[in-house]
Amino acid sequence: MYIIGVDVGGTNTDAVLIRIESGISPVVVATNKTTTTADVFSGMLHSVRQVVQDVEVTAVMAGTTHFINALIQRRNLAKVCILRLCGPATHSLRPMSNWPDDLRQQVDGITALVSGGYFYDGSPIASLDEEEIRGIVRQALAMNIQSFCVCGVFSPCRSDQEKRVAEIIREESPDVYITVSHEIAGLGLIERENVSILNACLRPLALRTMKALKQALPNGLPLFLTQNNGTLLSLEQCARLPVFTFASGSTNSMIGAAHLTGIQNGIVIDIGGTSTDIGVIINGRPRQTHAKVYLVDEIRVNVSMPDVVSLPLGGGTVIHIDEDNDTICVGPDSVGYELHTKGLAFGGQTMTTTDIALAAGLITKIGHSTVEIPASVIQKVLDHIKSTINRGIDRMKTNQEPVPVILCGGGSILIDIKESFADVTEIIRPPHFAVCNAVGAALCSVSGTIESIVDLLPSSMDGGFQRKFELDRLTQAVQQQCVQNGARPNTIRLVDIEQVPLTYYPGGYKHRVLLNAIGELDLMKLKEQHQETTEHFSLTDMSQDLPKTRQSLKYAVIANKQPRFDEDGAWIIDSTDIEYIAYGVGILGCGGGGESYHTKLSCLEMLKTTNGKMRVIPPAVLHPSSDLAAVIGFMGAPTVSHEQLPSGNECLLAIDTIEKYLSKKITAVFSAEMGGANGLRNLLVGAVKNIPCVDCDNMGRAFPRLDQKLPFILGQSVTPACMCDVRGRTVLYTEEMIKDAHELEDVLRKECIKMGLRGGLCMPPLTGEQVQKYSIHNSLSRAWFLGRAKFSHQRDVIRAVVRAGNGRILISDGKVTNVERYTSSGFARGHVEIETTAGKLITIDFQNENLVARCGDEILASVPDLITLVEQDSGEPLSTETVKYGCRVSVLLLPAPESMTTPQALKYVGPAVFGYNHEFDMQLLPRSAIQSVWDVYYKKSSA
Repeated sequence: MYIIGVDVGGTNTDAVLIRIESGISPVVVATNKTTTTADVFSGMLHSVRQVVQDVEVTAVMAGTTHFINALIQRRNLAKVCILRLCGPATHSLRPMSNWPDDLRQQVDGITALVSGGYFYDGSPIASLDEEEIRGIVRQALAMNIQSFCVCGVFSPCRSDQEKRVAEIIREESPDVYITVSHEIAGLGLIERENVSILNACLRPLALRTMKALKQALPNGLPLFLTQNNGTLLSLEQCARLPVFTFASGSTNSMIGAAHLTGIQNGIVIDIGGTSTDIGVIINGRPRQTHAKVYLVDEIRVNVSMPDVVSLPLGGGTVIHIDEDNDTICVGPDSVGYELHTKGLAFGGQTMTTTDIALAAGLITKIGHSTVEIPASVIQKVLDHIKSTINRGIDRMKTNQEPVPVILCGGGSILIDIKESFADVTEIIRPPHFAVCNAVGAALCSVSGTIESIVDLLPSSMDGGFQRKFELDRLTQAVQQQCVQNGARPNTIRLVDIEQVPLTYYPGGYKHRVLLNAIGELDLMKLKEQHQETTEHFSLTDMSQDLPKTRQSLKYAVIANKQPRFDEDGAWIIDSTDIEYIAYGVGILGCGGGGESYHTKLSCLEMLKTTNGKMRVIPPAVLHPSSDLAAVIGFMGAPTVSHEQLPSGNECLLAIDTIEKYLSKKITAVFSAEMGGANGLRNLLVGAVKNIPCVDCDNMGRAFPRLDQKLPFILGQSVTPACMCDVRGRTVLYTEEMIKDAHELEDVLRKECIKMGLRGGLCMPPLTGEQVQKYSIHNSLSRAWFLGRAKFSHQRDVIRAVVRAGNGRILISDGKVTNVERYTSSGFARGHVEIETTAGKLITIDFQNENLVARCGDEILASVPDLITLVEQDSGEPLSTETVKYGCRVSVLLLPAPESMTTPQALKYVGPAVFGYNHEFDMQLLPRSAIQSVWDVYYKKSSA
């Protein structure tokens, strides 16, 4: 019995025939390569017909970039009716915010935010309004829109509303395409919605393509498409879920490499014509990532993808020689598929890395022209290639142990396998290395995924009985899903399980749990099911016309921007300023405060779609007595805020309530904390109310508790304070009800739980004089300078950011070797262990935010100074909820504002408050006043 594995590329198709024998690993017995035509699948079909002769073939497994290419090229995309089930929630950020305009215009048919959605605990935000939904569906059908996308808040945890809406759509028209988001991805509303819309716009194309393939395959031969996680989709599943095929190429290469070498754990380097993909295989399968995945045009999604680093190095990479300066530059441009006409070996005029490999004797029998290149040029290019590969290997490793490296792809001829690489046991280029992708496609398995929010009791309470029962129940459900998808029951195994506790929830029992399982495809059952397949489908013509215009990326160059001021000296915020500040508040979050990404998108959308201005003023501009500044922010669990976005009115209603209570108007606004998502929220509120934001905050970073705000530390009144939920329900606390900040923290935390772990706050407003005395000045400027440093230094980003923050690098090159999390009193607590290249083990303790860095008993840094983990290459901040085993990180240490280091402040934010018995060391960092944008850029003598 045989199966065929196929890799459908952009310029050629590879096919391999694999023999399946009981108890014996599959063996490659034949290969075939053909050039594709305009229809990317015709090459695959030709390959199948070439290989299928007298052998009994059970199935064909194919990997393709057909659907991702359709998005990139803007071809054959359908208009979509988007229904977000949210009730009053999430209105602060509409579907497809920050998509490229040309793609949004091509896909957006109707977008409606309708009644529905759930809170984290499964209680409804609002009930479905079926007549409202029917009206929108009928409107879409009247506009000849045939594809629908349904996305409900917390639908991965409770999907019945999405299913009912799908039934309603079917009742109105049985022949339309429906994508329900809980079948596509897990928690993370905007990311799940994005990928669901992309799936919906591809549904008509996917169905036409699958029908054409089913008709064209000989003898009704079953065909499967490989998906991003290295498992299979049937034609029917692919017609319904085409988005799952987007990143199958890298995954197939790694699975094929593992099979051809027998190596189950190591590094796979797949070198093509333009780029190099480096990934890790664990137990023969690619390591996956779910966080911060961008598919096309900066559209972020949360589907599982292979954890791969892509480098601009391939067989067609161009070599640039500057003879005047005696320098050589390798790429990043490439001749790509034109190598066979432009490369020196083929009589062209462009020197490429393939020419270097020929001249160095690494490969022969390529091209038809003699290649003569000076030895010094050859050596410099080979040194660059080795250095690039070395760094890529080092970035992907998860510990210091040497690992084997497998080379695959046609461009792997660039690597000399006799060379030694740091921390590498061996380098193998297996037989059939050029068709690893096709081999991997033939070996793909079947998968199942489940994500839910459940109670998991500590094992100390009942010996682990309840936890085991709940995890066993979810495991059984994901295994059953695998069986339904075609897996042999006795081959199914759990490959991934994540348990992340929800902060703020009392007792610490609520967890987000994610399980992934895989199993081998039941080929005998498959054979029986397809023995009598004779069905044929009519083909629908697929237009190949490209759009006339293509929009360039929005934020291609945002380096070295300077702030803009109006005639009164107010700082006018634009989209680049938002990018800067969003990065900066991530650094100042110290691992907590919630991710700023969604708030950033809301700010960018507001700047683009409204006439409101975002204005920032220095504290000194406020009138001492007549001005009144509101202190605003959100309270809640980051996991919940990632799924349940604000309505956009919470903080505004809280301010209105305070204004009515005081019988005074708010004239300015600023953030309660500059760390995390709250650092941007004041800009949105100020723009809506048409009042300026003040360049200050109450913490200079993020801290776990409200009583750690500077005004409260210095004895200012803790009332009036107001919290508002997504439904507009407000609670007001006055001096008769609350005696101190500690009590306010406890009361608001309990109220926040009632509000679904998400509430908008307005803290006691401050006069201009009080702002001057009791706030952290220039904190918004500080975030901006951190972001400017990041985006203006392509090389050595981390050092630039540290310089901008007047800090230092605590760990420059570390690897996370362990993460432990638990909840206590509503806080996420735990520690991260980081191994340095020098072999030291550094521990970072956290309580929502990073608190202390230590090496054994030696304290390296502690609160109130700012400790932030960032990705080693990009400099992107990592939260305590997302950092995981294997991350390559640097640890930054920035000085706390001077007012947070006084003896009085240290009683509330010093190490002793968090249970440590060491003193805060002021000498660890230089201390100086934080500069404002006016100090550096404003030319007038006074603001």
